[in-house]
Amino acid sequence: MNRVIICDDHKIVREGLKQIISTFSDFDVVAEAESGEVLFKILRDTPTDIVILDVSLTGRNGLEVLKQLRAAYTDIKVLMLSMYPEDQFAIRALKAGASGYLHKDSAPEILQEALLKIADGKEYLSEQITKLMFQEMNGGKSELPHKILSDREYEVLLYIGEGESISEIARRLSLSVKTISTYRTRILEKMSLENNSDIVKYILLHDLSMAES
Repeated sequence: MNRVIICDDHKIVREGLKQIISTFSDFDVVAEAESGEVLFKILRDTPTDIVILDVSLTGRNGLEVLKQLRAAYTDIKVLMLSMYPEDQFAIRALKAGASGYLHKDSAPEILQEALLKIADGKEYLSEQITKLMFQEMNGGKSELPHKILSDREYEVLLYIGEGESISEIARRLSLSVKTISTYRTRILEKMSLENNSDIVKYILLHDLSMAES
């Protein structure tokens, strides 16, 4: 039996996943966590095979938690689950050590397929992710300015593109306004942009967004 922990900051999502996974043979949800901090406390005393990890956690985001998890627990496999389209965070997650990346709109049978592959020591790569990886290996969009942003900077970039204010982003990510302002400054410098309007234009030009178009 593969032991699974679900880490997502929305209880309704955790409950939904738990119910779905309960119908899968060979998988058992042994714990739930609403944050990376809680996840690591659970892992100290709970043998685990797979962690289902949300990208958009409050506080430390899922990619930051993923990197810490891979460093501390090398045997635990991680399936990233997110509302973000695959072309937004999938490559970043796989490079950070995830065994797969799944959109939250995916059907239960796709989740089961992903878990089975990961439990078998393989990576779950959808057709879209495979195409993205091929583009990455062949240059593709790798030279675009947003590619050089850190994971957190990229997340802030997308929220600014959605029209959210610095204070709204700070509240959403459980960070200070000063911290978000610093991220914004770094984004503008790294991407050679002048202001939020430039960010919005860039996002529209390159079809970047929080949700599927």
